[in-house]
Amino acid sequence: MVSAHMFVMFYIFIGLIVCFELYLAIKFIEYFYCACIMNQPPNVDTPKKTRQKIIEQINTYYKDAKTVCDIGSGYGNLARFVQRHTKTKVFALENMAFSVFVSKIMDLFCFGKNKTIWCDAYKYLDKTKKVFDIGIAYLGPVHVQKLKKYKKKMRILICLDFKLDDIKPVRIIDAGPGYTKYNNKKYPHKLFIYEFK
Repeated sequence: MVSAHMFVMFYIFIGLIVCFELYLAIKFIEYFYCACIMNQPPNVDTPKKTRQKIIEQINTYYKDAKTVCDIGSGYGNLARFVQRHTKTKVFALENMAFSVFVSKIMDLFCFGKNKTIWCDAYKYLDKTKKVFDIGIAYLGPVHVQKLKKYKKKMRILICLDFKLDDIKPVRIIDAGPGYTKYNNKKYPHKLFIYEFK
């Protein structure tokens, strides 16, 4: 004979499966929308070694930094990591609604100073009067070039894996094993660090 307890466990199990399937479906739609409609790379999580290297650079060279702008923050993992390990307030800019939703939910558990903003990052940077101490960008090689226009909006820019054309970085840091694959080309994990006067 089936007990009420088994029925409850069964419905909880079915509910978890439905939630997981819904999550996967939304993620697929978001990836499709990114790649096919917006012509931008989908969210790629920043490897832990790379995140640690970013923290090392900030805490070694830019201890006085107060504000960080994570351009294209995805689910906010990098933004939360930076906020936890530095004395900065992080503005996480993301244009995908589901990514922003996940990020805001996760921010609730961090009790930090993150501010996740649903926006087109380039339009936000066009309009804001803020000048960020540090900008961090993990964008594709074409999209990262657009940041050259915003040199007056940040004192330091840390580009992950993809460098700015025609601007020499002050440092290039090996950011751990592995690579980012973009358009069938492999880009080793590196930090390209720029300082704008």
